[in-house]
Amino acid sequence: MPVFQVIINSIIRASELSLIAIGLTLVYDLLKFANFAHTEYAVVGVYLALVFNVNLGLNIFTSVLLSAIFTGLIALSIDRMVFRRMRDSGRVILMVTSFGLGLAMRNTIRAIWGPTPRSYTIALQKPISFLGIRITPVQIWIIATAVIFMVAFHLLLHKTKLGKAMRASSDNPALAQASGIATEGVILWVWFIATSFAAVGGILIALETYLLPHMGFAIIIPVFCATILGGIGNPYGAMLGALALGFAENFGLYLNFGNIINLGGLFDFVKEMHIPTGYRDAISFGILIAILLTKPSGILGRKS
Repeated sequence: MPVFQVIINSIIRASELSLIAIGLTLVYDLLKFANFAHTEYAVVGVYLALVFNVNLGLNIFTSVLLSAIFTGLIALSIDRMVFRRMRDSGRVILMVTSFGLGLAMRNTIRAIWGPTPRSYTIALQKPISFLGIRITPVQIWIIATAVIFMVAFHLLLHKTKLGKAMRASSDNPALAQASGIATEGVILWVWFIATSFAAVGGILIALETYLLPHMGFAIIIPVFCATILGGIGNPYGAMLGALALGFAENFGLYLNFGNIINLGGLFDFVKEMHIPTGYRDAISFGILIAILLTKPSGILGRKS
């Protein structure tokens, strides 16, 4: 496989993970707890898009937009019913609650749609080849969608009153409220934006693979790894962490570790040694452990 193909694959992977990681870090930055149900919101969005696209016959673009909106509204409802009542319960209780909520969401999806893999109604597409690289129109759309959403998020954060209120509420909630900022309203907007981004990120993954109820569990380690790698609580760190993780995963699968063991040909202990594709998540897990041991604040994170 050409190196340029590995680079393209890394960018695609980063595009998928970055939107989910941004949502996760937004919730942590404002509410100060690790939301283990976050990746399950992504799966909710994936299956809502399936309903709009397959059952109702809408095109995939409309299905993605409606899915993101409805996923955000579901998150608002859950916040009103669950998390709002537990605002002052402490991080650990909120974290455990989110873990239980994630299990409930996953099994509800499994009960409604079953465990069978599903896919969207998208015709088979011929890959585009250039410079030895093969990329499908769907993969181009995945990268473009991620870039559009990240630019829109940057503009929201720095060019709107809501973005300034979000940053103020994150830095000092008490002072923000004393200054006239409705922090509860900001929290609602953060839930809506975070889970909408998660829904879009989940759909991007499903477009390239297929839909399964346990998708959320399958991506929870890479998403948390990207978030912590970039610096949890920093949206730009989440983008950078997703990009770094995408390259680490794909180059980890690409590299021949036999050359490293043989010291570049000095010895002949092994001929070839590659990490099997099924162990890609092990790379994420290894990076996550290394980060927590060496630099828990991440690349752009602030030391507490």
